[in-house]
Amino acid sequence: MNFKIPIKVKAVLADKAVLANKESSDLMPWEVIKEFKAFILEKNPEGIKIGAVDPENKSLQQYIRQRFGDNVTWSRITEEDLSSILKNHTYDFKTDILELISNSPATNNNIIKIVDKTIKYSFNKKASDIHIEPIKNEAVVRFRIDGTLQTMFTMPINVYQAVVARIKILANLKIDEYRFPQDGRIEPEDFYNTSLRVSTMPTLFGEKIAMRVLDDSHKNLSLSKLGLSEEQERIILGNIEKPFGMVIASGPTGSGKTTTLYALLQLLKKDGLNISTLEDPIEYILMGVNQTQINPRAKLTFPSGLRAILRQDPDIIMVGEIRDSETSVMATNAAMTGHLVFTTIHTNDAPSSFIRLLEMKVEDFVVSSTVNLVIAQRLVRKICKSCAKKRKLSPAIFNKIMERKDIVAALEKRKENLVSELEKHTFYVGAGCEECLGTGYLSRIGIFELLQPNKEIHDLILRHESADVIKSAAEKNGFQDMITDGIEKVFKGITTFDEVLRTTKNV
Repeated sequence: MNFKIPIKVKAVLADKAVLANKESSDLMPWEVIKEFKAFILEKNPEGIKIGAVDPENKSLQQYIRQRFGDNVTWSRITEEDLSSILKNHTYDFKTDILELISNSPATNNNIIKIVDKTIKYSFNKKASDIHIEPIKNEAVVRFRIDGTLQTMFTMPINVYQAVVARIKILANLKIDEYRFPQDGRIEPEDFYNTSLRVSTMPTLFGEKIAMRVLDDSHKNLSLSKLGLSEEQERIILGNIEKPFGMVIASGPTGSGKTTTLYALLQLLKKDGLNISTLEDPIEYILMGVNQTQINPRAKLTFPSGLRAILRQDPDIIMVGEIRDSETSVMATNAAMTGHLVFTTIHTNDAPSSFIRLLEMKVEDFVVSSTVNLVIAQRLVRKICKSCAKKRKLSPAIFNKIMERKDIVAALEKRKENLVSELEKHTFYVGAGCEECLGTGYLSRIGIFELLQPNKEIHDLILRHESADVIKSAAEKNGFQDMITDGIEKVFKGITTFDEVLRTTKNV
């Protein structure tokens, strides 16, 4: 392929680019356009013309070579050209899918297109999961977007059955097995950094399909993009640079713990370190990190895998989740004997993580001496910038705030925003628009609390004091809980009280 860039930079007008039709969108999907900052200028029998902000990008060149072959002409474009293209051209996946369903839907070619476009539609909407759920005479397709399931379209039962078969083929699952759950994985050709973890489950009306979208785009996230403040970043960086000890990310399922730990591993990754992980499942591929998938059938469990990793001369170990006493004891012992250990644990807040380790039979002196930092977190939806408006709190939200003593206590700590003035204050909310599917929210961000134990907390752990006592001691030294962090983000116009109330109700 000829990758030589013309000496004269070619100015490209957005309205001349060949992007409005379905054919060119199929050739170069929207997510690829956004990732590589490139798009198709022209396609004809003689070859294809590509406009790119950085035509010398090796990953882009590899993608184009595999996709289109050698007959490619390149032009350099500006960021303004790209922005104009993305703004002025849209692709209606839903209409296209519904047309395929209604127009000779059972043909093999149509089924392939329906599955392909459904997957691309989920990428376009930044969904984290795709659910295909059979009911009596049809199946419902729902996407989990920003933590909430939203119905996207339905399909007749005969189309659903063919779609399930197609997904099973792509995920290397048994087509004729529908009585037992199966797990597989799909690697879409068009998206290098994205894959799908597929799970099937027999239900009353047929097999339910759940596909988790695994997107490696998180790996270039800065700590600030996760939602961490400058002070929180400083605390984290100080602790992950220590030669040994344990860093714990805590929270319920779906609170972003794994993403946080991956971001930290990316910061630490360098040639001089051996980083190994034990995960169930491996959600994202981290180049330069030795990742191991737990496999109970092969007797590769967290305890057995951890024993093996400790014989591999590791510097940094990530244990995907501490689930039992054996794993917790081994992980903390590894942290005490010269390794930096990252792990996750299911607790409602940071102070409770110490109690959970004690409950899992870890010696109190080991907990006290090994845990460097606990990061507790939740994910809140961000206000859609396209439809954000300032409004006073509704009576319903105000009453919910007043019913939560923890929220009121956090508000009273803000001298400039007393609870008595809350009803007069205006806050940003999303009015709802096409971009956010009428929800008023677009994307998510973390709210955090960081607990770095000092001598007083060490002593409380040794005395097996409660989480509440540990939290009170930490607050005397400046500890801020995630409710306070969430309220700060409300006043900054990032999220809403409704989101903070929803995600912290069990804290």
